[in-house]
Amino acid sequence: MIQRIQTIYFIIVKILLSSLLSGVEIFGFPTDKNYFSYSVYGIQSFKSELNAPLGKAENIQESILFYFVIAYILFVYLALMSYKNLKRQYMLTRLALLIYFVGLVVLLLLASLGLLVKGTLGIQLGVGYYISVVGLPLIYFAFKGVKKDKELLESLDRLR
Repeated sequence: MIQRIQTIYFIIVKILLSSLLSGVEIFGFPTDKNYFSYSVYGIQSFKSELNAPLGKAENIQESILFYFVIAYILFVYLALMSYKNLKRQYMLTRLALLIYFVGLVVLLLLASLGLLVKGTLGIQLGVGYYISVVGLPLIYFAFKGVKKDKELLESLDRLR
C-alpha cells in the first residue's frame, strides 16, 4: 500500500486539510472599524482599538465548513483504505476530486460575492486558502495514480 504514489498524495491531502483545523485564516474581510476573519470555525470579528490593529475576537457565526473538512478527511481515508478493491477506490477518488473542486469553487464564490460578510471593503486571501488550493492538484494526482493502477490490472486480466 505505501509503495504506491497515490498513497503519498492521499496522506499529504489529509495533512493539509487537518492543518485547516488548527484555525488558520482562510479569508479576511476588512471594514472601516472591524476586521472579520473566516476560518473553519466560523467568522470572528476583531474590533480595532486606537493603535492596536487587532483587538479581542468575538465569534459571530458558526461554520459548517468545520464538519465538511472532518467528513472529507474521513472520506479521503476511506478512499485510501480501499486499495484492495480498485474499482471502489477509483470511484471514491473520482468522487473525492469532484467534491473537493466543487467545495473550493463554492467557498471562493461565497467569499468573493460578499455573502459571508456584508459591507466589507474587500477580501484578503489567507494562508488557509492557499493550503486548501494546494490539495486540489494532489487529489488529482492521486486519482491519476489509481486510474493507472486500474488500467494496468485490466490489461493483465486481458492477458489471462
